Amino acid sequence: MMMDSREFDVAATEVILHEHTNILMPMTLVAQQVGLSCSHLRRKFKQSFGVTPTDYHAAIRLDRAAMLLIYTRKSIMEVALECGYQDHAAFSRVFRRHFGSSPRGYRESMRMEIATNGLVRDDATPVNVVEHDEEYFLVMRSFGDDKNSEESLRQMLLSMCPQHAKESIVESVCFYYDDPNITPTHRMRKDVGYRMTRRATWNPPLPLRWVTVPAGRSMSATLGSEKDREQCFKHMAIRWAQEHNEQIRVDHSRVIYHEGLRDAGMKSLELRVPLD
Repeated sequence: MMMDSREFDVAATEVILHEHTNILMPMTLVAQQVGLSCSHLRRKFKQSFGVTPTDYHAAIRLDRAAMLLIYTRKSIMEVALECGYQDHAAFSRVFRRHFGSSPRGYRESMRMEIATNGLVRDDATPVNVVEHDEEYFLVMRSFGDDKNSEESLRQMLLSMCPQHAKESIVESVCFYYDDPNITPTHRMRKDVGYRMTRRATWNPPLPLRWVTVPAGRSMSATLGSEKDREQCFKHMAIRWAQEHNEQIRVDHSRVIYHEGLRDAGMKSLELRVPLD
């Protein structure tokens, strides 16, 4: 799903909703931020995404809750609060309506499914923990039904960048936010772009935007290919984290493309998953 110039306000709306899954976001506030009336925003958003902004926000909040239930040890109440629900019973009721199971039952069944499907294996890629300073990324949003390749999206991004921004590029990156076992394909989101040496004062035009990853610790593993990412993530989040008494953050998991290693004939893909 690529937004043309007439739909950048819709793209901005989706990003705002994505960045506020921890609260119940008033659509009047969202409409103000993108410069549209509520009715106009609702109509345009539904044309692009098939649902209203309110329904979309509810769905991605529940997707996030499902990720937290599967891949962290947080209590159901902690998950509810992190996804903007103040009441355990209300969260459980909405979750059951959406997924057909209670939060506790969903956690148990999904972890069992991952284990029985062999997605968490003993011969998985070795995992290291790395510490990093605050990092800056210039990215653009892509969706599961987008026909554009990552490379074409990066070329589009570069065509919109001034020269001083291009000079800050370090390496290519792709952020992943969704799980294919939870989120429908057409709603699978990723951010394609570059890690930068600094966050410039330049304010990029939509659909470009800055993503800042705070300083902290992350799990790191080398991937043989992009196809290994999902299995590697599940191993890191469930098996490795449990064995080492760690817990992941479900935001900002990313694949880094080390072009220098690739040019030297070495494995060049690194998966990083932030730790709490």
